[in-house]
Amino acid sequence: MIKLSGVDLIRTRDPNNHLHCRKTQLLAYVGGRTRWSDLLMYGALGSTSAIHRHCYLRGEDRWAFDAPYVTDDDLRLLGFEVLSAGTVDLARFESGVTEFLATGQPVFFYAPRHHFPYWVEFMRRVGTLPEEYRLLHSFLLCGTSSTEVLLVDNVTDDHEYVPLTVSWDVLRDGYAREPERWFTDCATVRRTSGPDRAGFEAAYRTFLAGFGDGFELYDVIGDNLVVERASATAAYRAPGVNSLALLAGSRTLFSRFLALTAHGEEVRSAYARIAQLATVLSDRVTAFQVGLPALSADRIRRGLERLRQLEQQAARRLVDEAAGLPQLLPTPVSDR
Repeated sequence: MIKLSGVDLIRTRDPNNHLHCRKTQLLAYVGGRTRWSDLLMYGALGSTSAIHRHCYLRGEDRWAFDAPYVTDDDLRLLGFEVLSAGTVDLARFESGVTEFLATGQPVFFYAPRHHFPYWVEFMRRVGTLPEEYRLLHSFLLCGTSSTEVLLVDNVTDDHEYVPLTVSWDVLRDGYAREPERWFTDCATVRRTSGPDRAGFEAAYRTFLAGFGDGFELYDVIGDNLVVERASATAAYRAPGVNSLALLAGSRTLFSRFLALTAHGEEVRSAYARIAQLATVLSDRVTAFQVGLPALSADRIRRGLERLRQLEQQAARRLVDEAAGLPQLLPTPVSDR
């Protein structure tokens, strides 16, 4: 089998499992190639209004949210280039896979997840709604032989990435059934340079210059807890569950970015606390929506109110401190 080196280094950098599948794969992959992948998270605070529109007004799940981080432009600043081939047919896919792997590049492609037995088993185990089995998923291919492909996927209970060997027949049979839905948005990624520290410095300052948020979404989540438990078809579809997963995930990633900056301990500790509390509340809201009787809606609301206060205080400190720092990324960025 032709196999990428360092497959065991492809580990999740998104413990809250809130990102779109392709983004979390790219993040896991580049995180195994450079210790500076947390630079990608400078804009992870994002806009809670955008999350509100996505989860409440449009009724979409967290994984469909176009998070404004782990973007192609930022990957280029990190020293990685994403190359897209669009949609290809089976013959071109088979002929191209070996070529890319031989040069040390992974292959990404979309396909219906219900064509893969390991995905069907996972979806049954976690209670995925039957109508969602046919949704597309981004697959990360890291090896191939004449009979099998090596995929790296996060279908474990803790959403950690593991290698999975699948017969080529699975791909060929799936393509024969739904060729129009297979091998869409095919891509690869290659390393071109080291991180651009000045580029990230400028990007972070631009982000801070446009940052402003009232964090009213925390109130919206609290106000809708009981209604959502009565009406949601599945707990993971509830807008509050999806919103808090996005909030907890983004705050966790932003807290990791701050560790690479010149921000002081007060700011770093504030966002570490926010990430921790958001994760706890995300778990509690999910448990509440599942129907666990020991959890009180009032207790969750108090936690959400506290989290909003912490966010407002930390955001003011963050912006004020950044304005007084001549350099926000003082540590030389290299992969020595």
